[in-house]
Amino acid sequence: IVHAFHSFYPAIGGMETAIKCLAEEQVKMGHEVHVVTSLIQGKARNEVINGVQIHRVKTIRFHYPDLTLPREIPREILKKADIVHVHSQNSLFSVKMLEESDKLAVKTACYFMAVDAFNKSPDPLIRLLAPYYGRMNTLKALRMSDLLLVKSIRDLKILREKYGVEATYLPDGVPDYYFTVKKDTSDVFRRRFGIRQQNFFLYIGRMHRLKGPHILVKALKYVSENVAAVFIGPDGGYLSETLSLAERIGVKDRVYVLGYVDEETKIQAIDSATALVLPSITEYVEVYPMVISEAWTREKPVIASSVGGIPYRIKHGINGILVAPSDYRMLANAMLELIDNNKLAEEMGRNGRKEVLSWREVTLKSIELYR
Repeated sequence: IVHAFHSFYPAIGGMETAIKCLAEEQVKMGHEVHVVTSLIQGKARNEVINGVQIHRVKTIRFHYPDLTLPREIPREILKKADIVHVHSQNSLFSVKMLEESDKLAVKTACYFMAVDAFNKSPDPLIRLLAPYYGRMNTLKALRMSDLLLVKSIRDLKILREKYGVEATYLPDGVPDYYFTVKKDTSDVFRRRFGIRQQNFFLYIGRMHRLKGPHILVKALKYVSENVAAVFIGPDGGYLSETLSLAERIGVKDRVYVLGYVDEETKIQAIDSATALVLPSITEYVEVYPMVISEAWTREKPVIASSVGGIPYRIKHGINGILVAPSDYRMLANAMLELIDNNKLAEEMGRNGRKEVLSWREVTLKSIELYR
């Protein structure tokens, strides 16, 4: 099995984590698994991590990560594959690997993600030009893929209704330890990071404008002084702006930025939080947020913007609360609702857990589909 995507571990992100988890689980099941990705400065061109054979190739990037073009093709790796599984038709790197595999008559699988989502971007330039790029890549990938996969019911419906093709829904899973680690009911996490407020809402993800960290900061202005926001994740270029906003509106003492943390600390954060918040402002960045599954596995409710694949997962009032993107007043009201109603929050978390799959379940299905 060969997986291909322009970014991979040690780069941090939802896609990178998903590919790593799937690849490693496939290795555990006895398969030979390779990953073709971009060369990172200081990393070996070829290495093995947890049984996964990684091949890094030279690339050139045209500003946006999706516009990463491989300068070399590992044809010897591709042509020996039983299947080449590329991730995201919006990735120039993935489509190029798909194209080369098709030429070599190798069976292919492609995850279609955020199909036709560029036309709702808040960036006018992307909204003007990117839809043509996205549609071109989608049509090209459809022609060359033997197995069409989606992680979002949104993408499943668009492919069916707009492109006239059927895809298979195969979502991401959750590592086993999320199901088995004992719940942290102590104040260890709060004491470690000096969180003084009685309630805090947790944001997990890149500090990027499109992920909406500033929306959560604005919402703090309209809730109790005893409510904080905790941010976990790497800086995606929007950290300083987010902190400046918090200072301007007088809530900086209720904002805690932890950066990247290990899995044990992340689970402690989820267990200690009132709820997870995903305040993203555009369709493109939320195909299948793994953090929703992680929160649900720990029986925590989720408040999230109604964008991308999120409204196909969150049933409003049942396993979470949906809010309009960029509406910080609406987000604040949702936060207050969960603070005031512990029973509702607990019920939503329990309902969410019923929807989560383990990586083992997902991987067994992936092998069945490949065959």
